[in-house]
Amino acid sequence: MRCFQLVCLLGVFLLAGAAAHAAKATIAADRMLVVDGERTFVIGLYENPGEDALLDAAAQAGFNLVHASADAAALDRLHAHNLRGWINTGYSIDFSENQAAREDELKAMAAGFAGHPALLVWEVPDEALWNCFYGATQWRREQEPVQQQAKIDALTDTALQTELREMMQRSSQLWSRGRYSESEETANAVWRKLGEEPPNPDLGVSNAPQRAAKMCAGMVQGYEFLKQLDPGHPVWMNHAPRNQLNQLAAFNRAADIVGCDIYPVPAFETGHSDLMERTPAAVGAYTGRMQAAALGKVGASPDKPVWMVLQGFGWRDLSDNPDPDPNKGRRPTLDETRFMAYDAIVHGARGILYWGTYRIEKDSQLWQDLLTVVSELKALQPVLSAPDAPEPFPVGIAETFGSVDRGIRILPKVISGKVWFLVVNDWTEPLTYTIGGLDDFNGARYVENYTEDEATVRDGAITMTLPGQRVHVLIPD
Repeated sequence: MRCFQLVCLLGVFLLAGAAAHAAKATIAADRMLVVDGERTFVIGLYENPGEDALLDAAAQAGFNLVHASADAAALDRLHAHNLRGWINTGYSIDFSENQAAREDELKAMAAGFAGHPALLVWEVPDEALWNCFYGATQWRREQEPVQQQAKIDALTDTALQTELREMMQRSSQLWSRGRYSESEETANAVWRKLGEEPPNPDLGVSNAPQRAAKMCAGMVQGYEFLKQLDPGHPVWMNHAPRNQLNQLAAFNRAADIVGCDIYPVPAFETGHSDLMERTPAAVGAYTGRMQAAALGKVGASPDKPVWMVLQGFGWRDLSDNPDPDPNKGRRPTLDETRFMAYDAIVHGARGILYWGTYRIEKDSQLWQDLLTVVSELKALQPVLSAPDAPEPFPVGIAETFGSVDRGIRILPKVISGKVWFLVVNDWTEPLTYTIGGLDDFNGARYVENYTEDEATVRDGAITMTLPGQRVHVLIPD
Protein backbone atom coordinates (compact mmCIF):
# COMPACT_ATOMS: atom_id res chain seq x y z
CA MET A 1 0.00 0.00 0.00
CA ARG A 2 1.39 3.32 -1.12
CA CYS A 3 -0.11 5.71 1.43
CA PHE A 4 2.28 4.63 4.15
CA GLN A 5 5.23 5.91 2.14
CA LEU A 6 3.55 8.97 0.66
CA VAL A 7 1.94 10.18 3.86
CA CYS A 8 5.33 10.13 5.56
CA LEU A 9 6.23 13.01 3.28
CA LEU A 10 3.18 14.86 4.58
CA GLY A 11 4.12 14.33 8.21
CA VAL A 12 2.19 11.62 10.03
CA PHE A 13 1.06 12.79 13.44
CA LEU A 14 -0.64 11.40 16.53
CA LEU A 15 -3.01 13.07 18.92
CA ALA A 16 -0.61 14.95 21.15
CA GLY A 17 -1.27 13.39 24.53
CA ALA A 18 2.11 13.99 26.05
CA ALA A 19 1.74 17.66 26.89
CA ALA A 20 1.13 18.13 30.60
CA HIS A 21 -1.60 20.73 30.19
CA ALA A 22 -5.34 20.52 29.72
CA ALA A 23 -6.19 19.96 26.08
CA LYS A 24 -8.01 22.73 24.28
CA ALA A 25 -10.45 21.17 21.86
CA THR A 26 -12.36 23.31 19.39
CA ILE A 27 -14.37 22.59 16.26
CA ALA A 28 -13.31 24.11 12.94
CA ALA A 29 -15.79 25.67 10.54
CA ASP A 30 -15.72 22.48 8.46
CA ARG A 31 -16.53 20.44 11.60
CA MET A 32 -13.10 18.89 12.06
CA LEU A 33 -11.94 18.62 15.66
CA VAL A 34 -8.95 20.81 16.46
CA VAL A 35 -6.86 19.73 19.46
CA ASP A 36 -4.31 22.25 20.70
CA GLY A 37 -4.32 23.77 17.21
CA GLU A 38 -3.97 20.42 15.38
CA ARG A 39 -6.73 19.27 13.04
CA THR A 40 -7.56 15.73 14.15
CA PHE A 41 -9.67 12.92 12.73
CA VAL A 42 -10.84 10.96 15.77
CA ILE A 43 -10.39 7.17 15.91
CA GLY A 44 -11.94 5.95 19.13
CA LEU A 45 -12.24 2.78 21.18
CA TYR A 46 -15.00 2.12 23.71
CA GLU A 47 -13.03 -0.65 25.35
CA ASN A 48 -10.32 0.39 27.79
CA PRO A 49 -8.17 -2.76 27.94
CA GLY A 50 -7.00 -3.73 31.40
CA GLU A 51 -3.64 -4.96 30.14
CA ASP A 52 -1.12 -2.24 29.38
CA ALA A 53 0.24 -4.21 26.42
CA LEU A 54 -3.20 -4.22 24.77
CA LEU A 55 -3.72 -0.53 25.42
CA ASP A 56 -0.28 0.19 23.98
CA ALA A 57 -1.09 -1.91 20.90
CA ALA A 58 -4.26 0.11 20.38
CA ALA A 59 -2.34 3.37 20.69
CA GLN A 60 0.39 2.20 18.34
CA ALA A 61 -2.18 1.14 15.76
CA GLY A 62 -3.68 4.61 15.70
CA PHE A 63 -6.53 4.82 18.18
CA ASN A 64 -6.37 8.30 19.68
CA LEU A 65 -9.45 8.43 21.93
CA VAL A 66 -10.43 5.81 24.52
CA HIS A 67 -13.31 5.64 26.96
CA ALA A 68 -12.35 6.42 30.55
CA SER A 69 -14.20 6.06 33.81
CA ALA A 70 -14.70 9.19 35.88
CA ASP A 71 -11.47 8.54 37.71
CA ALA A 72 -8.18 10.43 37.71
CA ALA A 73 -6.17 7.21 37.72
CA ALA A 74 -7.93 6.06 34.53
CA LEU A 75 -7.02 9.34 32.83
CA ASP A 76 -3.46 9.12 34.15
CA ARG A 77 -3.13 5.71 32.54
CA LEU A 78 -4.34 6.98 29.17
CA HIS A 79 -2.00 9.92 29.40
CA ALA A 80 0.92 7.57 30.00
CA HIS A 81 0.05 5.80 26.75
CA ASN A 82 -0.14 9.07 24.80
CA LEU A 83 -3.91 8.75 24.51
CA ARG A 84 -6.84 11.01 25.23
CA GLY A 85 -10.09 9.94 26.83
CA TRP A 86 -13.75 10.71 27.11
CA ILE A 87 -15.91 10.56 30.21
CA ASN A 88 -19.65 9.89 30.22
CA THR A 89 -21.54 12.26 32.49
CA GLY A 90 -24.40 9.82 32.96
CA TYR A 91 -27.76 11.36 33.77
CA SER A 92 -26.08 14.05 35.85
CA ILE A 93 -26.43 16.21 32.73
CA ASP A 94 -30.23 15.78 32.63
CA PHE A 95 -31.66 18.61 34.70
CA SER A 96 -35.28 17.55 34.18
CA GLU A 97 -35.12 15.92 37.62
CA ASN A 98 -33.07 16.52 40.78
CA GLN A 99 -31.49 19.62 39.26
CA ALA A 100 -29.68 20.88 42.35
CA ALA A 101 -28.04 17.51 43.02
CA ARG A 102 -27.09 17.08 39.38
CA GLU A 103 -25.59 20.55 39.21
CA ASP A 104 -23.36 19.54 42.12
CA GLU A 105 -22.41 16.32 40.33
CA LEU A 106 -21.40 18.20 37.18
CA LYS A 107 -19.46 20.71 39.23
CA ALA A 108 -17.53 17.87 40.87
CA MET A 109 -16.79 16.24 37.48
CA ALA A 110 -15.58 19.48 35.94
CA ALA A 111 -13.48 20.34 38.98
CA GLY A 112 -11.98 16.85 39.08
CA PHE A 113 -11.24 16.22 35.41
CA ALA A 114 -11.51 19.30 33.18
CA GLY A 115 -7.90 20.24 33.87
CA HIS A 116 -6.52 16.77 33.21
CA PRO A 117 -4.29 16.57 30.10
CA ALA A 118 -5.91 13.31 28.97
CA LEU A 119 -9.52 14.49 28.93
CA LEU A 120 -10.74 15.45 25.47
CA VAL A 121 -14.53 15.04 25.38
CA TRP A 122 -17.53 14.68 27.64
CA GLU A 123 -20.27 12.27 26.58
CA VAL A 124 -23.95 12.39 27.55
CA PRO A 125 -25.94 9.21 28.33
CA ASP A 126 -25.77 6.74 25.49
CA GLU A 127 -28.85 6.51 23.22
CA ALA A 128 -30.82 8.72 25.60
CA LEU A 129 -33.56 9.59 23.10
CA TRP A 130 -34.10 6.03 21.92
CA ASN A 131 -34.20 4.70 25.47
CA CYS A 132 -37.26 6.84 26.16
CA PHE A 133 -39.05 4.58 23.70
CA TYR A 134 -37.07 1.36 24.00
CA GLY A 135 -37.37 1.08 27.77
CA ALA A 136 -41.14 1.38 27.48
CA THR A 137 -41.24 -1.22 24.71
CA GLN A 138 -39.17 -3.66 26.73
CA TRP A 139 -41.48 -3.26 29.70
CA ARG A 140 -44.79 -3.38 27.86
CA ARG A 141 -44.00 -6.10 25.32
CA GLU A 142 -41.53 -8.31 27.18
CA GLN A 143 -41.27 -7.95 30.95
CA GLU A 144 -44.83 -6.97 31.89
CA PRO A 145 -46.61 -9.77 29.97
CA VAL A 146 -44.30 -12.39 31.49
CA GLN A 147 -44.97 -11.11 35.01
CA GLN A 148 -48.70 -10.88 34.45
CA GLN A 149 -48.90 -14.35 32.89
CA ALA A 150 -47.12 -15.89 35.87
CA LYS A 151 -49.57 -14.29 38.30
CA ILE A 152 -52.58 -15.30 36.22
CA ASP A 153 -51.36 -18.90 35.98
CA ALA A 154 -51.13 -19.01 39.79
CA LEU A 155 -54.81 -18.05 40.26
CA THR A 156 -57.35 -20.63 41.40
CA ASP A 157 -60.33 -18.60 40.10
CA THR A 158 -60.68 -19.97 36.56
CA ALA A 159 -63.24 -17.37 35.54
CA LEU A 160 -60.88 -14.57 36.53
CA GLN A 161 -58.04 -16.35 34.73
CA THR A 162 -60.07 -16.42 31.53
CA GLU A 163 -61.03 -12.77 31.85
CA LEU A 164 -57.47 -11.61 32.47
CA ARG A 165 -56.05 -13.69 29.63
CA GLU A 166 -58.59 -12.12 27.30
CA MET A 167 -57.58 -8.69 28.56
CA MET A 168 -53.92 -9.48 27.89
CA GLN A 169 -54.81 -10.63 24.38
CA ARG A 170 -56.81 -7.45 23.84
CA SER A 171 -53.84 -5.37 25.02
CA SER A 172 -51.58 -7.17 22.55
CA GLN A 173 -54.02 -6.64 19.68
CA LEU A 174 -54.34 -2.93 20.43
CA TRP A 175 -50.55 -2.62 20.48
CA SER A 176 -50.19 -4.32 17.10
CA ARG A 177 -52.68 -1.77 15.69
CA GLY A 178 -50.67 1.16 17.05
CA ARG A 179 -53.25 2.06 19.69
CA TYR A 180 -50.61 2.26 22.39
CA SER A 181 -52.50 4.29 24.96
CA GLU A 182 -55.47 1.90 24.99
CA SER A 183 -53.12 -1.10 25.08
CA GLU A 184 -51.25 0.29 28.08
CA GLU A 185 -54.45 1.25 29.89
CA THR A 186 -55.70 -2.32 29.41
CA ALA A 187 -52.43 -3.73 30.75
CA ASN A 188 -52.68 -1.45 33.78
CA ALA A 189 -56.23 -2.70 34.34
CA VAL A 190 -54.96 -6.30 34.39
CA TRP A 191 -52.74 -5.42 37.36
CA ARG A 192 -55.62 -3.85 39.24
CA LYS A 193 -57.85 -6.89 38.68
CA LEU A 194 -54.99 -8.93 40.11
CA GLY A 195 -55.29 -6.78 43.23
CA GLU A 196 -52.05 -4.85 42.61
CA GLU A 197 -51.14 -1.38 41.52
CA PRO A 198 -49.32 -1.36 38.14
CA PRO A 199 -45.53 -1.34 38.76
CA ASN A 200 -44.87 1.18 35.98
CA PRO A 201 -48.19 2.82 35.12
CA ASP A 202 -46.63 5.81 33.37
CA LEU A 203 -43.97 3.92 31.41
CA GLY A 204 -45.43 3.65 27.96
CA VAL A 205 -44.81 4.26 24.29
CA SER A 206 -47.93 6.43 24.25
CA ASN A 207 -46.28 9.03 26.48
CA ALA A 208 -42.69 8.48 25.32
CA PRO A 209 -42.69 11.67 23.18
CA GLN A 210 -43.66 13.72 26.25
CA ARG A 211 -41.05 12.02 28.43
CA ALA A 212 -38.44 12.52 25.71
CA ALA A 213 -39.32 16.21 25.38
CA LYS A 214 -38.92 16.65 29.14
CA MET A 215 -35.55 14.91 29.11
CA CYS A 216 -34.47 16.90 26.06
CA ALA A 217 -35.16 20.21 27.80
CA GLY A 218 -33.32 18.97 30.90
CA MET A 219 -30.30 17.85 28.89
CA VAL A 220 -30.09 21.19 27.07
CA GLN A 221 -30.05 22.87 30.48
CA GLY A 222 -27.36 20.52 31.73
CA TYR A 223 -25.28 20.95 28.58
CA GLU A 224 -25.35 24.73 28.90
CA PHE A 225 -24.40 24.45 32.57
CA LEU A 226 -21.47 22.12 31.80
CA LYS A 227 -20.24 24.39 28.99
CA GLN A 228 -20.11 27.28 31.45
CA LEU A 229 -18.06 25.15 33.83
CA ASP A 230 -15.79 23.77 31.12
CA PRO A 231 -15.86 25.53 27.74
CA GLY A 232 -12.65 23.82 26.62
CA HIS A 233 -14.03 20.32 26.03
CA PRO A 234 -16.80 19.44 23.54
CA VAL A 235 -19.86 17.42 24.52
CA TRP A 236 -20.67 14.38 22.40
CA MET A 237 -24.03 12.62 21.99
CA ASN A 238 -24.39 9.13 20.54
CA HIS A 239 -27.81 8.05 19.29
CA ALA A 240 -29.24 4.66 18.43
CA PRO A 241 -29.91 4.05 14.72
CA ARG A 242 -33.54 5.01 15.29
CA ASN A 243 -35.89 7.96 15.74
CA GLN A 244 -37.03 10.71 13.41
CA LEU A 245 -34.91 13.64 12.28
CA ASN A 246 -36.90 16.24 14.20
CA GLN A 247 -36.48 14.24 17.42
CA LEU A 248 -32.76 13.80 16.83
CA ALA A 249 -32.29 17.46 15.98
CA ALA A 250 -34.02 18.53 19.19
CA PHE A 251 -31.74 16.38 21.35
CA ASN A 252 -28.69 17.49 19.38
CA ARG A 253 -29.06 20.97 20.87
CA ALA A 254 -27.54 19.39 23.99
CA ALA A 255 -24.23 18.49 22.32
CA ASP A 256 -21.39 19.82 20.19
CA ILE A 257 -20.72 16.50 18.40
CA VAL A 258 -23.38 13.98 17.38
CA GLY A 259 -23.67 10.60 15.73
CA CYS A 260 -25.04 7.10 16.11
CA ASP A 261 -23.99 3.48 16.39
CA ILE A 262 -24.76 1.09 13.53
CA TYR A 263 -23.75 -2.59 13.40
CA PRO A 264 -25.13 -4.08 10.15
CA VAL A 265 -23.01 -7.22 9.63
CA PRO A 266 -24.18 -9.77 8.53
CA ALA A 267 -26.30 -8.02 5.91
CA PHE A 268 -30.08 -8.39 6.26
CA GLU A 269 -29.70 -10.42 9.45
CA THR A 270 -29.13 -8.19 12.46
CA GLY A 271 -32.14 -5.87 12.47
CA HIS A 272 -29.91 -3.14 13.89
CA SER A 273 -30.82 -0.90 10.98
CA ASP A 274 -34.51 -0.15 10.61
CA LEU A 275 -33.91 1.60 7.28
CA MET A 276 -34.58 -0.26 4.06
CA GLU A 277 -30.78 -0.37 3.72
CA ARG A 278 -29.70 -3.46 5.67
CA THR A 279 -26.25 -4.06 4.17
CA PRO A 280 -22.94 -2.61 5.44
CA ALA A 281 -23.83 0.49 3.38
CA ALA A 282 -26.27 1.31 6.19
CA VAL A 283 -23.24 2.95 7.83
CA GLY A 284 -23.14 5.62 5.11
CA ALA A 285 -26.92 5.96 5.14
CA TYR A 286 -26.97 6.63 8.88
CA THR A 287 -24.02 9.00 8.62
CA GLY A 288 -26.14 11.01 6.20
CA ARG A 289 -29.10 10.94 8.59
CA MET A 290 -26.95 12.11 11.46
CA GLN A 291 -25.69 15.01 9.36
CA ALA A 292 -29.25 15.93 8.43
CA ALA A 293 -30.10 15.99 12.14
CA ALA A 294 -27.07 18.19 12.86
CA LEU A 295 -28.27 21.08 10.71
CA GLY A 296 -28.11 24.51 12.28
CA LYS A 297 -31.02 25.63 10.09
CA VAL A 298 -33.06 24.30 7.22
CA GLY A 299 -31.03 24.07 4.03
CA ALA A 300 -27.71 24.74 5.76
CA SER A 301 -24.70 22.49 6.05
CA PRO A 302 -24.31 20.47 9.25
CA ASP A 303 -22.96 22.69 12.00
CA LYS A 304 -21.90 19.84 14.29
CA PRO A 305 -19.34 17.12 13.59
CA VAL A 306 -20.69 13.61 13.14
CA TRP A 307 -18.83 10.75 14.81
CA MET A 308 -20.04 7.26 13.96
CA VAL A 309 -19.80 4.22 16.22
CA LEU A 310 -18.94 1.09 14.23
CA GLN A 311 -19.00 -2.66 14.72
CA GLY A 312 -16.16 -4.23 16.67
CA PHE A 313 -17.85 -7.58 17.37
CA GLY A 314 -20.10 -10.25 15.87
CA TRP A 315 -23.67 -10.43 17.07
CA ARG A 316 -23.15 -13.99 18.26
CA ASP A 317 -20.46 -12.60 20.61
CA LEU A 318 -23.24 -10.83 22.53
CA SER A 319 -25.35 -13.97 22.97
CA ASP A 320 -25.11 -16.40 25.85
CA ASN A 321 -26.61 -19.06 23.57
CA PRO A 322 -25.43 -18.34 20.02
CA ASP A 323 -26.92 -20.14 17.04
CA PRO A 324 -25.09 -23.41 16.24
CA ASP A 325 -24.54 -22.10 12.73
CA PRO A 326 -21.22 -20.17 12.98
CA ASN A 327 -22.30 -17.85 10.17
CA LYS A 328 -25.30 -16.62 12.14
CA GLY A 329 -24.17 -13.43 13.83
CA ARG A 330 -20.67 -13.80 12.41
CA ARG A 331 -17.97 -11.16 12.80
CA PRO A 332 -17.17 -8.64 10.06
CA THR A 333 -14.41 -9.51 7.60
CA LEU A 334 -11.45 -7.26 6.89
CA ASP A 335 -13.08 -5.99 3.69
CA GLU A 336 -16.32 -5.23 5.54
CA THR A 337 -14.49 -3.51 8.38
CA ARG A 338 -12.53 -1.36 5.95
CA PHE A 339 -15.62 -0.55 3.89
CA MET A 340 -17.71 0.51 6.89
CA ALA A 341 -14.95 2.83 8.10
CA TYR A 342 -14.61 4.55 4.74
CA ASP A 343 -18.35 4.55 4.15
CA ALA A 344 -18.75 6.69 7.27
CA ILE A 345 -15.83 8.92 6.30
CA VAL A 346 -16.89 9.49 2.69
CA HIS A 347 -20.42 10.31 3.82
CA GLY A 348 -19.04 13.03 6.08
CA ALA A 349 -18.05 11.54 9.43
CA ARG A 350 -15.27 13.47 11.18
CA GLY A 351 -14.54 10.58 13.53
CA ILE A 352 -15.25 6.87 13.98
CA LEU A 353 -15.27 4.79 17.13
CA TYR A 354 -15.53 1.05 17.73
CA TRP A 355 -17.84 -0.64 20.21
CA GLY A 356 -18.01 -4.27 21.29
CA THR A 357 -14.34 -5.24 21.19
CA TYR A 358 -14.54 -6.19 24.86
CA ARG A 359 -16.42 -9.30 23.69
CA ILE A 360 -13.76 -10.54 21.25
CA GLU A 361 -10.44 -12.29 21.85
CA LYS A 362 -7.36 -10.17 21.31
CA ASP A 363 -5.75 -12.92 19.25
CA SER A 364 -8.84 -13.08 17.01
CA GLN A 365 -8.92 -12.25 13.33
CA LEU A 366 -11.38 -9.41 13.90
CA TRP A 367 -9.14 -7.67 16.43
CA GLN A 368 -6.20 -7.94 14.05
CA ASP A 369 -8.38 -6.63 11.21
CA LEU A 370 -9.45 -3.67 13.33
CA LEU A 371 -5.83 -2.86 14.12
CA THR A 372 -5.02 -3.16 10.42
CA VAL A 373 -7.75 -0.73 9.36
CA VAL A 374 -6.95 1.69 12.18
CA SER A 375 -3.27 1.61 11.17
CA GLU A 376 -4.28 2.46 7.62
CA LEU A 377 -6.36 5.38 8.85
CA LYS A 378 -3.49 6.53 11.06
CA ALA A 379 -1.24 6.67 8.01
CA LEU A 380 -3.92 8.72 6.26
CA GLN A 381 -4.47 11.05 9.22
CA PRO A 382 -3.16 14.14 7.35
CA VAL A 383 -5.57 13.33 4.51
CA LEU A 384 -8.58 12.55 6.69
CA SER A 385 -8.13 15.74 8.70
CA ALA A 386 -7.42 17.91 5.65
CA PRO A 387 -10.08 20.27 4.26
CA ASP A 388 -12.51 18.84 1.75
CA ALA A 389 -11.90 20.02 -1.80
CA PRO A 390 -13.85 23.27 -2.38
CA GLU A 391 -14.85 22.39 -5.94
CA PRO A 392 -17.21 19.55 -6.85
CA PHE A 393 -15.95 16.72 -9.01
CA PRO A 394 -18.81 15.15 -10.98
CA VAL A 395 -19.07 11.37 -10.86
CA GLY A 396 -20.51 9.21 -13.62
CA ILE A 397 -21.28 5.48 -13.59
CA ALA A 398 -21.08 3.21 -16.63
CA GLU A 399 -24.25 1.41 -17.65
CA THR A 400 -24.71 -1.96 -15.95
CA PHE A 401 -27.38 -4.59 -15.34
CA GLY A 402 -28.60 -3.42 -11.96
CA SER A 403 -30.92 -0.76 -10.59
CA VAL A 404 -28.00 1.00 -8.86
CA ASP A 405 -30.27 2.71 -6.35
CA ARG A 406 -27.08 3.70 -4.55
CA GLY A 407 -23.64 3.77 -6.03
CA ILE A 408 -20.30 5.54 -6.05
CA ARG A 409 -19.64 8.19 -3.45
CA ILE A 410 -16.42 10.22 -3.34
CA LEU A 411 -14.73 12.52 -0.84
CA PRO A 412 -12.03 14.73 -2.40
CA LYS A 413 -9.33 16.09 -0.08
CA VAL A 414 -6.78 18.77 -0.87
CA ILE A 415 -3.19 18.18 0.28
CA SER A 416 -0.41 20.54 -0.85
CA GLY A 417 -2.36 21.57 -3.92
CA LYS A 418 -3.09 18.00 -4.97
CA VAL A 419 -6.48 16.31 -4.81
CA TRP A 420 -6.83 12.91 -3.20
CA PHE A 421 -10.03 10.89 -3.64
CA LEU A 422 -11.60 8.57 -1.09
CA VAL A 423 -14.14 6.44 -2.95
CA VAL A 424 -16.74 3.90 -1.81
CA ASN A 425 -19.14 1.76 -3.80
CA ASP A 426 -22.35 1.48 -1.78
CA TRP A 427 -23.90 -0.88 -4.31
CA THR A 428 -23.36 -4.62 -3.96
CA GLU A 429 -21.92 -5.23 -7.45
CA PRO A 430 -18.89 -3.77 -9.28
CA LEU A 431 -19.31 -0.34 -10.82
CA THR A 432 -17.11 1.47 -13.31
CA TYR A 433 -16.96 5.12 -12.38
CA THR A 434 -15.53 8.28 -13.90
CA ILE A 435 -14.47 11.31 -11.87
CA GLY A 436 -14.52 14.51 -13.89
CA GLY A 437 -13.53 18.11 -13.24
CA LEU A 438 -9.80 17.33 -13.49
CA ASP A 439 -9.01 19.52 -16.50
CA ASP A 440 -6.12 21.16 -14.66
CA PHE A 441 -4.54 17.75 -14.04
CA ASN A 442 -4.45 16.18 -17.53
CA GLY A 443 -1.58 13.70 -17.72
CA ALA A 444 -1.41 13.25 -13.95
CA ARG A 445 -1.40 9.71 -12.62
CA TYR A 446 -3.44 8.31 -9.74
CA VAL A 447 -2.51 5.12 -7.89
CA GLU A 448 -5.05 3.18 -5.82
CA ASN A 449 -3.72 2.51 -2.35
CA TYR A 450 -4.85 -1.07 -1.77
CA THR A 451 -4.60 -2.63 -5.24
CA GLU A 452 -1.96 -0.29 -6.76
CA ASP A 453 -4.14 -0.04 -9.88
CA GLU A 454 -3.37 3.11 -11.84
CA ALA A 455 -5.36 5.65 -13.81
CA THR A 456 -4.16 8.64 -15.84
CA VAL A 457 -6.18 11.83 -16.14
CA ARG A 458 -7.32 12.18 -19.75
CA ASP A 459 -9.73 14.80 -21.01
CA GLY A 460 -10.16 16.00 -17.46
CA ALA A 461 -11.27 12.66 -16.03
CA ILE A 462 -10.14 9.32 -14.63
CA THR A 463 -12.01 6.02 -14.90
CA MET A 464 -11.71 2.97 -12.63
CA THR A 465 -13.77 -0.05 -11.62
CA LEU A 466 -14.61 -0.72 -7.97
CA PRO A 467 -16.10 -4.00 -6.67
CA GLY A 468 -19.30 -3.91 -4.66
CA GLN A 469 -19.04 -2.42 -1.18
CA ARG A 470 -15.33 -1.87 -1.43
CA VAL A 471 -12.98 1.12 -1.16
CA HIS A 472 -10.57 3.05 -3.32
CA VAL A 473 -8.05 5.55 -1.99
CA LEU A 474 -6.74 7.38 -5.06
CA ILE A 475 -3.34 8.94 -4.46
CA PRO A 476 -1.98 11.57 -6.87
CA ASP A 477 1.45 10.43 -7.99
